[in-house]
Amino acid sequence: MAEDIHGFGGQGKMPLPEKNTQIRWEGHLVTVVSADPISDSSVDLFILNQDGQPERVICSAEQLGRAIVPVNDRKGDPAKALTGMWGRWMQHAVPRLRSAVLATRPLIPYAHQDEAVHGYMLGQPRLRFLLADEPGTGKTIMAAMYLTEGRRRGLITGNALFVVPAHLVSKWERDLRRLFGVEAKVLTSAIANDQFDLDPRYDTWIVSLDLFTHNPDVRRKAAGSHASWSLVVFDEAHRLTPTSQYLTAARQIGEKANHLLLMTATPHRGKEHYFRALMNLLDPLMYPWSPGEREYDDSLIPSRLSFLRRMKEDLVDHDGQRLFKPRFSETVATPMNSVEKSAYDAVMDYVTRFYEGPALALAQTIYGKRAASALTAVTETLGRRRAALKQPTLLGGSPLVPNDLLTDVGLGSAADDDDAWDDAERAVINNRSRDRSGEVKAVENLIRTLKTASASGDPSKWVALTSTVAKHGIKPGEGQLLVFTEFTDTARWLHQMFSDAGFSTEILEGSVNHRDRDTLQSRFLAREFQVLVSTDAGGEGIDLQSANVMINYDLPWSMVRLEQRGGRLHRVGQQREVYVYHLVAPNTREGRVQEVMLNNLDAASEALEGKVYDLLDATAERAGFDWGKAMLDAQAGRDVHIPDTGALIVAAQGIVAEERSLATPANLSDALDRFATDRLESINPVIVDAMLDQIARSSDWRITPGPAQGIRLVSTGRGHLPAALRRERSALVAADGASVRRAVNDGATGLDDVIVLGPTEEPFQDLVAYAIQEGETDLARGATLVDTGSLTSYVLILFDADIQLHDGTKRTTRKAPLLIRCSAEQAIPVAWDSLMAIRALTSNDPENETPPGLKPATLYDATREAERALTEQVERLTQEREEWIASAANQLEATQYRFEENIRDRPLTERKALLESFERDKQHRQDALEDVREVKASAVRMVGWVAVIGGAHTDELGYDPDSEKPAVSAVVAELERLGFTVDDRQTAGVGYDLYARNPHTREQRLVEVKGLKDGLRAIWLEQDEWGQAQQRKNDYWLYIVDIGSDASMTARIGLSEVANSSACIPYGAGPNALAAIASHANSQNTRPSAVIASV
Repeated sequence: MAEDIHGFGGQGKMPLPEKNTQIRWEGHLVTVVSADPISDSSVDLFILNQDGQPERVICSAEQLGRAIVPVNDRKGDPAKALTGMWGRWMQHAVPRLRSAVLATRPLIPYAHQDEAVHGYMLGQPRLRFLLADEPGTGKTIMAAMYLTEGRRRGLITGNALFVVPAHLVSKWERDLRRLFGVEAKVLTSAIANDQFDLDPRYDTWIVSLDLFTHNPDVRRKAAGSHASWSLVVFDEAHRLTPTSQYLTAARQIGEKANHLLLMTATPHRGKEHYFRALMNLLDPLMYPWSPGEREYDDSLIPSRLSFLRRMKEDLVDHDGQRLFKPRFSETVATPMNSVEKSAYDAVMDYVTRFYEGPALALAQTIYGKRAASALTAVTETLGRRRAALKQPTLLGGSPLVPNDLLTDVGLGSAADDDDAWDDAERAVINNRSRDRSGEVKAVENLIRTLKTASASGDPSKWVALTSTVAKHGIKPGEGQLLVFTEFTDTARWLHQMFSDAGFSTEILEGSVNHRDRDTLQSRFLAREFQVLVSTDAGGEGIDLQSANVMINYDLPWSMVRLEQRGGRLHRVGQQREVYVYHLVAPNTREGRVQEVMLNNLDAASEALEGKVYDLLDATAERAGFDWGKAMLDAQAGRDVHIPDTGALIVAAQGIVAEERSLATPANLSDALDRFATDRLESINPVIVDAMLDQIARSSDWRITPGPAQGIRLVSTGRGHLPAALRRERSALVAADGASVRRAVNDGATGLDDVIVLGPTEEPFQDLVAYAIQEGETDLARGATLVDTGSLTSYVLILFDADIQLHDGTKRTTRKAPLLIRCSAEQAIPVAWDSLMAIRALTSNDPENETPPGLKPATLYDATREAERALTEQVERLTQEREEWIASAANQLEATQYRFEENIRDRPLTERKALLESFERDKQHRQDALEDVREVKASAVRMVGWVAVIGGAHTDELGYDPDSEKPAVSAVVAELERLGFTVDDRQTAGVGYDLYARNPHTREQRLVEVKGLKDGLRAIWLEQDEWGQAQQRKNDYWLYIVDIGSDASMTARIGLSEVANSSACIPYGAGPNALAAIASHANSQNTRPSAVIASV
């Protein structure tokens, strides 16, 4: 004890606290490092706070007296101490789970998604990565998995920003919330105008790519001097081209990001210059790039540390079947009838008569496209032209063509921009007329002609549409259909046609806001209506896999748009073959070109097993065909050369080969093995419920059944529940999201406030923190608990430590709780799930004769063992990092070789300067790798201990311990005969004896063995065994062996039989229960081979 001073020492006075004394300060247990008197009534304390960080505290003698926690007297509250141990268990387990997605949310990832996130991304201390899987593979899911798992592991410690196309903003917001429980905030211009920093209540933000690029305030807020992002994700990163402003903006924010993830299904498309620019954005050192250099001797093959692309045909679903079902395309020729053709010709004649000069080509495009789509669409456009002509003055002279829409060589990049086409229509409508009165009469006559034609009967394309979908059984009240058109006028007319025909129909156009789009999508997927008619603007970024038939009522003049339409159905989650039909009128100006080209593409795709469907634009371009220019030439009456099927096959084969050279074969077998392991290691609902039950016991809460199975009501009779449960007097909780989903699907209502307690959910983390704080004082004092499955008593000592990691830019710290068991003069690490067998001491338990305090020798042995276990953790983490560093170092050397080759023809002075610059950058990267190599651990700190009384007795176990060894041997032989590989885990304290896995079928069994002598009798499952059985479901097997002369196998019982049959009865049940089992067996013509009694 430190020296006494006036005010603290002397009789009746209080001594200064010694080093390592624990006090409760501001609600947390902290450790005193030193104490110095300030006056006769106050003291200056130097402490380690609850996070292990040093802190200075000044307090009075009275405050200190209340704060000091008695230690080592074993008078802690048993229930609270056990709650604290559960909290430490979860603190240990959550960051170390390989994956928590399976256990927490409605999502079940596919093997290729798991492989990308866990095999390629999460293992990197600093991620700079381009995820380039083919379209429809679920890259959104993979990015969100990386975010949530990275945060759980402490890899992503700060804010995250998703930069996405404007039309995908609400989809990202909704998917993050619905699938991962992540509440993201959209960064708007209004928020950017605010002088304050971003709202600290949100750690995930979403911003439109256009808004970020073009709005200075948004750019400053996201990428200014005060901005800092732990993770930045760019969706549809192929938009970041050297010719756009997007790439410059992306570089600015990339410099602010620790982790940078780019995602696109089209990283290359034969444009090496663009591809290298993307890779340079990720890592300028590894992937040098110059805007002026466009010729390359070879193609860039990126490192697997920074690039991943998998092909659709390699991917499988959860049952090992091909993930993407076959896709078929057919061009349906629907010639205009004579009335329609006359009306179409009249429209084109009108254009030639009243438009001239630069306006003519644009007018032919606008009116011709609409007339080919539907006579109603061009009628509406002419109506708007008539209204403009009747204005006192027209708005313009020659139409102002939107930038980069029509160029000298065809259509420009604006051809994919709906706003540009809208502007083009307005320009044509408001074009100055050279004969206003004559044109008004001509337009009015033409409108009458079109209306007469429309009233003459069903349009040819409508007839073809209805007959085509009927082949798939789609009729009023049955089946679903997606119909695409370029024009809102056509979409509204089709909506009316379908409705009049008896189909339940909705329309999705560009003017529909994001929230209503999401609602329409959800309703369609839920099959609440049959037909969705969508424009290209409305259908961007939505997934509609509940339908498998799509009609292109008209064709966009952009091959990229045509690809995107098909992607709405042919993506992850589609369970059927997909059929896409293009309706083409070959007797329009561009119709014959469309028909021939699409037929050739269909034939080429069939020859290449569907590969062309995702490469339409690239294949046509490689074959020398410009789809947009061909449409313009056809409209103007110029000749168009169309590549034949053979040329398209050769072009597509070249592109596929290039794509393949970048692709990585999917190692899905390993991923499926990891899924099996996840099921065994997951913090599943049984564990979550057990933890909540323990917290409730120590906190005097009440838990009762809720409104549906899996949902429970937690309430307190005094005060309020903690922040984790929203500080109310009661709260509805569920151990996983699946329970809530099932309840909603079964018609339950009022479940919006259910708190989901999964390992990645914030309420779970808050509840763990509450449990640790609830029990820390009582653990420090020591408490007495009971192990219902152990014959002998022992001591558990809980240690804490910190492990410090470096990601190349900064250090992070993660907790490393350690649980050490001391018995038989030995100290060994013990499995955390052994806590499932431990309960609090009650007044009915016998007195324990062990000393009240913790023996110094016991503490010494436990401390040494904790240090050894911590060292093993550090060595394991170091080894993982060494492997990554070796790959990064090899990549760096390869980069230097490529760099030297690229500059070998430069002048000597320039080459020398470039090499010196490279060497400086290389040294900086090597220094960062050395930082990553360092894994450091703090000293271990004892935070508490418990004396555990053995609560089991030999005469109650129901088996002879001496019979276990031959019984286990018999079971091992049996399993190996069946082809299993067997691992003995009897001493691991995991709640089963053997782990068996069949390498061919991937079946796994967690085997508990019970050996009996002298016939069958009741079998006792210890609490940790029964807990494992409940958690692991059908993976848990109970083998009962009658140890006779041949150690014959009497019974093999899976959990489903144990839990769901009358062979499972409470321990201590009498003869009537045994008779019931015999009766059940007789009714099933089976002989009861064992009676199983559970705790």
